[in-house]
Amino acid sequence: MQSTVTGHGLVLPDEPVDETRALARAYVRYLAICCQRFLTAAPQLPAKLQPGHARVAALVQDALSRDRRAVLSCFASPTVGTPLQCLPLRDELPAFRARIDEAAADVMPHLLFEMALRGLIPRGQSMLWEHGAPRLAAITIGGELIPPARATGWRFSASHVAAVDGDAEVARMAVDRESLARALAEPGHGFRFMRRFRRIGKVTQLATVDHNPIAAFEAHPEKSGNHVDLGGRSEDEWVAVLDDSFALVERHMPGEFAEMSTMLHEVIPIGYDTVRHLSASYREAVGTVYLTLHPSVMIMAEAVIHEFQHNKFNVSAYHTDYLANAFHPLYKSPIRPDPRPLWGIILAVHAFLPVAELYRRMRDGGHPWAAQPDFERRMSELDLKNHEGMEMLRAHAQFTAAGRAMFDELEALEHRHLADRTARGLENTPTEIHLA
Repeated sequence: MQSTVTGHGLVLPDEPVDETRALARAYVRYLAICCQRFLTAAPQLPAKLQPGHARVAALVQDALSRDRRAVLSCFASPTVGTPLQCLPLRDELPAFRARIDEAAADVMPHLLFEMALRGLIPRGQSMLWEHGAPRLAAITIGGELIPPARATGWRFSASHVAAVDGDAEVARMAVDRESLARALAEPGHGFRFMRRFRRIGKVTQLATVDHNPIAAFEAHPEKSGNHVDLGGRSEDEWVAVLDDSFALVERHMPGEFAEMSTMLHEVIPIGYDTVRHLSASYREAVGTVYLTLHPSVMIMAEAVIHEFQHNKFNVSAYHTDYLANAFHPLYKSPIRPDPRPLWGIILAVHAFLPVAELYRRMRDGGHPWAAQPDFERRMSELDLKNHEGMEMLRAHAQFTAAGRAMFDELEALEHRHLADRTARGLENTPTEIHLA
């Protein structure tokens, strides 16, 4: 089968071999943008934090000259990259300004923690963060490091991380892998440890902590934000359903699954619902998806692919424009009840065309679920909604050169799906077309 991956890794890779490279390149460009945002963030920070930021920025600059890849990986952490990307929203979302400022302040100790864990702080050098002692969360350690209540700050070095009260250390822990694993498993180092991350699907983490300061912001009319919520279900149940969902993706869409290993860092639980499924992602929270839990593995697999496709588009859109009329005017959406800009329409078809592809690969692979009437009904619904969205884009979109190249590949995928329907004697006319 011919690959449908583009130079920026946006559409859908058919095979995992070598095809994660385009997405990886786009992701590295995004991380470099994120790093630059940190280095130039001082004017957006409160005056009292600017001297501390200058010291951390100098440390980052020095580390970039020694190991750029390791430094950029620090900005992949949701505790660092997401709050940084929210900084420009302070004026646009005034109701969230305090949360954005608080999260931005916590970026510094979290970045220093990530650097310490990667050995990026030179030996003989230590870095004091004296503006509070927030809990330090890191996927690397599987949870949160909670300092003693009297701690006022943190000190980071090549060998240790310490909580401090003024100039005095009140807790200390080695950061080499062996010592860290032993310390987290045993009491006595002065910290408490809370498990916050659990491995799911061999490719990402279920996270019960979120450092996105705008997670309560919601553009969807049928939701009220995305807050960490297990919905009254156990973590074991979440892990079991998500493991099965990712296994479905791995088996039938190995290229997509391989891409997930590149930049899907965490799944945030946002409740449980047996009737409908709600999911979300944020342009500023690359590597994070928000999912409600549904007992249907198929519904969860749809959501995983859908939201990961949004992540892919969001990463590329940081350095590439795809539509000249992306945000104005608004059009009636084939997917959502509220009017949407063409940016929302292209995000929708970019996410749902791969979901329709999953259904076909399961059918062609003889998956037993494909024999169920609801399976064919859902695939048909996806096809017609995708066709409707693509028709709207064909009628109204003003593509850039990069946008046209990407849309051509979406069209190739759509045409394969429509040809498949025609071959099976099905109509390709959507039930309702919103071209006005």
